[in-house]
This record gives sequence, C-alpha cells and structure tokens, in this order.
Amino acid sequence: MSETAAGRVGVVVLLVLLAAVVVVPSLPGDPGAVRLAGVGVLWWFVACAAPLVATLTTCAFLRVPTSRSNTRTATLRAVATWASPVVLTAVAARVFAGSPEAPVLVLSVTVAPLLALLTPSADPAPSPNRVAGLAAAAAVGLVLCANLGAVADVARLAGVPRHAALTLSAATAFLGVAWRAARRPVGDAAVLAGAAGVVLPLVVIGAVAVAVPPWTAWSRTASRPALTFGERSAWVTDGRRLERSTTLVFTEPHRVTALNPGVYRVVEEVVEGDAPRSVTREWRLAAGEALTLRPGDRLILEAGTRVRFEGSKRVPGSAASGVAWADPPERRSLGMAAHALGAVLTLVGGALALLPRPRALPWRRAVAGPLLLPALTLAAVSWGAYGVYAAPELELGASPVTGLVELPALVLPAPVGRALVATSILALLALFVATALALREVIARQAGPANADVVWGGLVMAAAVAGLWPMDPWRTWLAGCGLAAATVAAPRLAGGDSRAGLAGSLTGGAAFVGVAAVGGQLPAWAGAVAAYPVLLAAPLAWMAVRAAGRRGAGAPPSEASL
Repeated sequence: MSETAAGRVGVVVLLVLLAAVVVVPSLPGDPGAVRLAGVGVLWWFVACAAPLVATLTTCAFLRVPTSRSNTRTATLRAVATWASPVVLTAVAARVFAGSPEAPVLVLSVTVAPLLALLTPSADPAPSPNRVAGLAAAAAVGLVLCANLGAVADVARLAGVPRHAALTLSAATAFLGVAWRAARRPVGDAAVLAGAAGVVLPLVVIGAVAVAVPPWTAWSRTASRPALTFGERSAWVTDGRRLERSTTLVFTEPHRVTALNPGVYRVVEEVVEGDAPRSVTREWRLAAGEALTLRPGDRLILEAGTRVRFEGSKRVPGSAASGVAWADPPERRSLGMAAHALGAVLTLVGGALALLPRPRALPWRRAVAGPLLLPALTLAAVSWGAYGVYAAPELELGASPVTGLVELPALVLPAPVGRALVATSILALLALFVATALALREVIARQAGPANADVVWGGLVMAAAVAGLWPMDPWRTWLAGCGLAAATVAAPRLAGGDSRAGLAGSLTGGAAFVGVAAVGGQLPAWAGAVAAYPVLLAAPLAWMAVRAAGRRGAGAPPSEASL
C-alpha cells in the first residue's frame, strides 16, 4: 500500500472515532451513559478504547518521510505542541468539574495530533501566502502565551510571583534552544521528563492517598448523592484563603464563618407581588462571625478572603449529584453537539496547522509520540477523577490549574505532598520547554531557518509580557488553534493555487477575528459559534478557495500563454 493510501485509511478510522464521540451522546436512550464496571460506556470509549484504536492505527499506517533534510523534528517533539501544560491541565479540570464537553475534549486532544501525523496534506510546507504565514505566527504566539499563563498559575503554589514565573519560564525556553543548537536532545528529554513528573504524583496518590484505581474513584464519585465537604477538609477545619474573587451559589442552608474582618455581600432572590428580583445585602463581619445562607443565595467573596464552611454540606458550584457529574443532562442536547463539533474542528484544524510531521526515523522511534500522547491524556483524566473523589472542593476560589496541581499536598503528608507538588510544577515547566521547541519548528518553516530564532524569540517575549494580564489559558490556547485552523489548515485542505489560498486565508482570518470580537453579542442559539468561531470561519475559508479556484480555471488565457 502506498504512503498516501495508507494515510487515508488511517485518517478515515480516526475521523470515525471523532464522529462517534460527537453523535453518541445525542442518540435516543443515551447509550453512552450505560455503566460498565461502574463507569459510563462513553468514558470507557474516550479514555481507553478509542485512544487504543487510534494509537494502533497510527502506528500501523504512519509512514515517516524517507528523507527530510530541512527538519530535525521527531515524533516526541512533534506531539509536544499537544502534550503541553495548558492542554493537560485543561483536560484534568474539565473531568474534575464534570463538564458536558469533557468526553469530546479528551478524545479530540488524543486523536487530533495523530490525525495530523497521518494526513498527507498536513505535510509541513511553507504557507503559500503571507497572510497564512502571519496568522500561523500569531497562532504560535497565542499558544505560547496560554502555556506560559498555565505555568505561571501553578508556580504560585511554590510562592513564585507571576512576573518571576513568566520570566523564568521564558528564560528556560531560550536555554532549551541554546542547548538544542549544541545538538543536545533537549526536546525529547523534556517531553520524557515532563511525562514522568506528571505520572509520578498520580501513581503515589492512587497507591497511598486514596488506595483505589482511577476507574473505582470515578465509579464511587458517580454514585454519591451529593459532592460535599469532607470533615477533615482544610476548608472545614481551619478555613482557607481564596486566591481569586468568586461568587458562590448555595443550594441548601449553609453556615459560612468569616476568618478575617470585612464586608460580605449576599445576593438574595425575593418575590414582591408576582415579580421576582434580586436584592444585595451587605454584612460587616468581624473575624469569627458567621453568615447563614439559604438555598438560592449568592455569596460574593473578594480575593484574599478567608472563610470556613460546614462539613458534610454541598460544595457551592459543584454538580448537583454524582450522577449529574458523571453524565450531565446538557450533554444530550443539540446545542452541546454543536459545541462538540466546534471543539473537534478547532483541535483537528489546529493540529494540522501547528504540528510538523517527523523526519525520517526508525519505526520504533517514529511511534514514540503516538504511544506517549494517549498515556498522558489518560493520566490527566485520572488526575481529574482522583481530584473530585478525594477533594471535590479543590477548585473553590482558585484557578482550575492551581487546584488540581495542589492535590498531593492536600491528601498526602506534608513533606511528601509538597515534594510531589514541586515535581508537578517542574514537570509542567519541562513540557512547556518541549512545546516551545516544537513551535519553533513551525516558525522555521514559515519564516525560514535563518529568521526562525529571531521571530520565535520575539513571540516568546511578547507572550511573556502578555501573560502579566489575567487570562484564561485554555480559551487563549483554543483561540490560537482556531485561528490556525481557519487561516492555514482549511485553505490548505481545499487545494488550489497560491491566489486561491490567499483568498481563503483572508476570508477565514477575517471571519474568525470578526466572530471572536462580537461573540458575546451573538444570540443564545449561536452559542456554539461564539465559543468556537472556527465553525463559521473554516467553511468560509474552504469555500473561498474553491470559488477562487473555479474563477481562475474559467479565466481566459493571458497573452503570455498564447
């Protein structure tokens, strides 16, 4: 079988897997919610069965180029763009929160880069037009900014200020490039070290702290009538400080004790006549005084506030029950199917644009990346399952990234727990270095090897400066992938000459930026497009290329061709 035919067979298999995770939750009877050994069939599919099939398919049909003198990228470094801090922490956070999009996200994160390795049209040729090249550079900058933001968030657990963490991370990336220039295998070593640092705390938590495998933790959590504070939780015994401002919504009576003096605001829902309205009441409390909240009340807390909650009470903002966490009813709606499709298009398109194919390698080394990536994704899923099982209040008043990385310190004795938290932080830093080196390969094929270091270095510094401002690392990463999908991947897949590609890149880029700018003003029925602008931008880019190609084919011959 030829390389092209083999790649197409593999691509079809992977696309079928992605289509299944989008369609199955919408089928009558919700077959994905059926429990097998206590875990939903959909979760067995996205976390185990489908990644296994995708990995075996990729290993079987992956045909690395017989010669490639213009790149030194190996598969471990090629998939490092995906095995990055922001992706792994986002997967764990979505599993922890019971997000309706969690299953499609888990599978898309695993399959998208494998699809890029198999797709012949994803071969890393320079972009045929300047617009696509500029958009690819902007996408790389957004991805770098997202990962720097994620590393800076977790560095706070070690007492490192945000600006210092951003500076240190950027400097480490520059150091990695310098070592790579000395022909040292920095990229592969960083990926392997980061993977080991992610898996080690997970193994210790599973073996010592909770003493159950991840699927048992998932099953027991899904069987709980409510997600509640444990009697030994730090939020119940000593109270804790909120890292960021938050609004807590209570669904049952709850007594909250203030541990530092201040003004506490409570938003109550009252009915006057037949018209419900919200009333905000302010309470000035001294340390040790308490508020009694009723169902429906919202407590507004500022960053730095220290409070204590009641044990065995529902965690504010958590899923209504274990069943609602495991199988959210929103997952079965058509709107969520549109969101799932948007996530798939964003991740697949981003992978096609931002993942270079590997150089010529022995088969055993070529499949290293496809084997490692599903393992890391499964580790992230397990991390989220352990988090909600052992400490459902983990992300209370903290960023999702920070809460989950702090898990070892909450469930293990102090010396061991703190050491594992430090290990996780260093592992994410190593994965960021590997990601930055992989993205340099993208810049090298856009700007040329001679200009790669200058452009890449400028993007790293710009991303570090942008990281000083508050942001959502995951949404920033999705914006980078979506922009690359709309301006680079979609026009390339549509074919056509350079003029048609330019039309597609302009159309896709304009549509993506336009929808992203006005997304908050779109009606509710267009929520999927607002969340994933690529749903509109990528088809428009593809149609623009095809239309420009037809016009070019139908144009009369010029005098030079007569």
